[in-house]
Amino acid sequence: MTATSTQRPVPPRVPTPPARAAGVALAVGLGLVAWVAGRKPLHAVGRTWAAELRVDAPVLHLGVPLLVDRGVHPCTVRVSRAMSTGAGWWDVGGLAVRVPGAGPSGGPADLLLATTGTGRVSRYLLRPVRRATGRPLTTLLPTRSGEHSLALLARPIGDEAVAREFELAVSLDGGPWRAVGLLQLLVEQADAVTRFDPVVNELAGTSPPDWVVAVREPAYRWARRLGRRHA
Repeated sequence: MTATSTQRPVPPRVPTPPARAAGVALAVGLGLVAWVAGRKPLHAVGRTWAAELRVDAPVLHLGVPLLVDRGVHPCTVRVSRAMSTGAGWWDVGGLAVRVPGAGPSGGPADLLLATTGTGRVSRYLLRPVRRATGRPLTTLLPTRSGEHSLALLARPIGDEAVAREFELAVSLDGGPWRAVGLLQLLVEQADAVTRFDPVVNELAGTSPPDWVVAVREPAYRWARRLGRRHA
């Protein structure tokens, strides 16, 4: 008689209670802001552009299809301020990028970047600015690509009121930034009504850590509901 072994399924990872609590608290806070303001809580006002993302220096070993080959990718970019303050006021700048075909199974991928520092620690800290694209913007919260922690950086080029070109760079495992290409804003369009959602529209080859999903997902779920209500 031949003995057979059975392999127990690996239970799914469960986000920690602090991460779940932080996500719920963030969602409640955004809900209150939206209720008082009568509009979506963050980045309610912005400018949308037809753009191109050009990859010049691929990262071959990374496993992210968007970044493993040279090429030009049409995309949509929205520039905004977190609290929608007027020009010249201090606020956190935001850059939302939608790249068709860069998500799993050929769907779109959304990238959200905010003004932060660029150091090993300061890249995880929001930085208020007077111009939404006057300082470097990063993806703030880390994501995973294979065995690596991955962060993206968009560094504005030039000194325009709204930057039209950004150097695109990546950082692995908290290391130095490596330039991979260029993001160019081409033609301004009517402001986008589609919500950019990196939880739903992940970049192929990446997956956020469980604690990031636990923090972000409740807030994005509320944002989607509030967006339908105020559309």
